[in-house]
Amino acid sequence: MNKILRKLIAAGMMLAILFIMVITVSYAWFTFSDSPEIQGIQVSLGGGTTILIAPDQTQITQNGIYHYPGSFSRSLNFNKYAQYDYLNAVAALSPVSTADGLHWYLPTYYKSGDKEVLDGNAITGQLKPIENFALDYSLDHANLTDHDAAKGGNFVYLDFWVVSPSEDYNIRIARGDEDDGSFAIELMKPEETENGYELVQLSGAVAASMRIGFLVNQDTIMDDSILYYAASEAYSSSYTSLRGNYQEVGENILYSPNYNFTIYEPNGDLHPNGINGTYMETKPLAWNGGNVVETDIRDRLTVQLTNSWRGGTNDNYYIEEAFQTAIAGGEYSSASEVEEKFYHKYLQGQVLPYVEKGMFIANTAALYESMVNGTVSQGALMGSHLSSVTSDICVAHLEKNIPQRIRMFIWLEGQDPDCKTIEGSATLSLGIELAGSQISKNEKSKQEN
Repeated sequence: MNKILRKLIAAGMMLAILFIMVITVSYAWFTFSDSPEIQGIQVSLGGGTTILIAPDQTQITQNGIYHYPGSFSRSLNFNKYAQYDYLNAVAALSPVSTADGLHWYLPTYYKSGDKEVLDGNAITGQLKPIENFALDYSLDHANLTDHDAAKGGNFVYLDFWVVSPSEDYNIRIARGDEDDGSFAIELMKPEETENGYELVQLSGAVAASMRIGFLVNQDTIMDDSILYYAASEAYSSSYTSLRGNYQEVGENILYSPNYNFTIYEPNGDLHPNGINGTYMETKPLAWNGGNVVETDIRDRLTVQLTNSWRGGTNDNYYIEEAFQTAIAGGEYSSASEVEEKFYHKYLQGQVLPYVEKGMFIANTAALYESMVNGTVSQGALMGSHLSSVTSDICVAHLEKNIPQRIRMFIWLEGQDPDCKTIEGSATLSLGIELAGSQISKNEKSKQEN
């Protein structure tokens, strides 16, 4: 048992975030779609005895928007709060790229009137070089609705608060146990056959290119947010300052040396378009002194191996057995009606019991050290140390009794090797769990210096 796992168990705390994303993704880096769709995102959050969680509350005035925590508790369901209603209306994810959670790059394509096309050096619809990509640094392409989706490029974000009322903690992304955990998987699609409806497994290309990022700013909030918090029903006198400054939609980036961005890559060895079992390095795009460059992200990346469906009897998956039980005796007019009955009414979005969660690469630095020409072989990958967390990557440092606002992003990474031939649609289920460990004296000394 490695040291970080021992710390997690000793801490006696797990902070879980569960997303059931019912999202239809219909185009990728190199293809188009006229009608992306989405059916909503359900979000819930659960905590332990040492970490408390709260929704993000806002006070909008003529001087700006002020953020402060709602009531802290051990669990939280975002769908119960009106401020998160937008999660049920956002358009389909479309590929973008970011290495820092601040600069978002959107693909651009040659048009018929472009000089390169007229000269015969490019064709209409071909992807332009990365230096010609569009840059979004003011969240204009975040949380788009179907009405706005024609902008091209779409990612999702939400804010929440965490606090440690007992002592200082580090939090990391974790695999979890049987009842919770981190994973991303494409839901099987119901399909009508001569024997009735059956579940069909999709390619996994969407799940393979999916990313979840945690942007953490640990600057103390110096505006009037604490005053609005003190005047709210959720106020606790235990918390006298707040941390976490972030830009609003349409604003410029708020630069700070106290930013930390962690990228969670589920299904790191899943390659529907290549060789499964290997790890292929992703180099997302970043801003570098006025230029856009592909970036090494080993200092902010945590990688999980493939998430898969748990096997049942007769070469079936457990979820297939549940599916047949759920639809038995019913009469259905379409596959979409069957899908609604099974995933929403029968399972109520809870697919975790049917998922075999992948292990995490224990150390990202070691993963990169074993890389040859951007690839880690299957043998080297399976021979590396696997764990329930990645020990050298930390999402956030929580200081006792100081509420921290965290901004979480969900996107499809266009620079991922598998984000090239996504066709049709895919419905995703995503779960995230954050595990806490006590901050050692050595870690605390490094943070102070």
